[in-house]
Amino acid sequence: MEVLTIPQIKYLGEHLSLYLPLPGDQTAFHRSLADIRWLFGGNKSGKSYANMIDLAMLALGVHPWRHIENGVIWVCSETWEMCRDIIWKDYLQKFIPEKQIAHIDWGYAHCPSKVYLKNGNLVEFRAFSQGRGSFQGRSIDAIYCDEQCLHDLQGIFEEIQARLILLNGSLSWSMTPIKAQALLEERIATLPDTDEQFKLDLNANRKSRGGYVDDKRIDQLISEWPIETQETRIKGNFAAFVGNVYKTFRRDVHVIESFPIPEDWDKWRSIDFGFSNPFVNLWVARDGDGNYFVYREYYKAQEVVGEHIRVVKRLSGKERYRDTFADPEDREARQQFHNAGIKTKIPVKSINPGVEMIQTKLKVKGDGYPSLFIFSECKHTTLEFGLYRYAEGGRNRSSADNPLNRDNHCMDALRYLLYTLEKPRAKIKAVLVSG
Repeated sequence: MEVLTIPQIKYLGEHLSLYLPLPGDQTAFHRSLADIRWLFGGNKSGKSYANMIDLAMLALGVHPWRHIENGVIWVCSETWEMCRDIIWKDYLQKFIPEKQIAHIDWGYAHCPSKVYLKNGNLVEFRAFSQGRGSFQGRSIDAIYCDEQCLHDLQGIFEEIQARLILLNGSLSWSMTPIKAQALLEERIATLPDTDEQFKLDLNANRKSRGGYVDDKRIDQLISEWPIETQETRIKGNFAAFVGNVYKTFRRDVHVIESFPIPEDWDKWRSIDFGFSNPFVNLWVARDGDGNYFVYREYYKAQEVVGEHIRVVKRLSGKERYRDTFADPEDREARQQFHNAGIKTKIPVKSINPGVEMIQTKLKVKGDGYPSLFIFSECKHTTLEFGLYRYAEGGRNRSSADNPLNRDNHCMDALRYLLYTLEKPRAKIKAVLVSG
């Protein structure tokens, strides 16, 4: 950050004047001129602090790299209570000196609705729980969001983008992504040119490393978190969400760039039928070492079986398959495939044993690689690995508990195939007959 002048120090007050961003992504976040900045971080990593500092600098007209005049800034969080207790009381009330505020309109739950600054800029508060309608209206210069939107993320994100487009406005969003959200994970995985992502690690905020939080406090926090959430709560990663079925799935390990499948590899297709829910066909190959590759997917809802047959045939081309497995519950659809020349076999549908089988294939072996890979083009399969989950509840789970029946269409098709091929065979006991 640039060194402030004496007048700026007097203008800003203590908190902004003394702020020194941590080296690395926290500093890079402030310097970025991307239209949309995503700031992911663990709890107490400084992500919300940095995001609200950035807002205050912009609102007060002293941001080193961004500037607005007589502009409107929205600041948003999940509920009005979070806006009041965290965004306002913990941050902006301290970061925006009282002497720079001309007037405050108070809203629900004694949370500020509008904060008018003497320099002509206006900060307005929004809660995601208000719904999409509250994010419609005029053009906005900048929007700052803190933590995940759990109320109609897609609708509200669309409205936020619409509000910014006419004024070439910017969006800055800080969060610890505890809840799995397909839209969010997909956007970050295929980051558009308009976006930039930054990551803050809780451990980088230790006082022993130049940060602001006592090491003992950080150690205590980490010890209190379940193992399955630590990757997210410490590093802000899209990783092991609470309740995830496949906790060992990692994009950087299991998702790979595509390559031509050798002709001598065994290949299969696996189908999960659906209409309101999507119809899925996966193409899977196995190399000579027993490793599996999901190399193609077809995923489509609200379409007739005849169209699915046409697309599956087109995508299959002249490839030869050992078998095509299909969910036996839709006999009529299986018959239509049969009539079209695609004979299907009934797979073994056992859920929990099938899940365990896939988990063994996801496990990294001694050579540093798993036995199951997903081509990067298979976006729905990749997303479902992150979304497929058990019902939230206690930590103790019965072996009979099945995952929730959603976000599982690619997962079902993959399970049909792998468990049918790899399920343990019953051992035949030899019987000795005397005499």
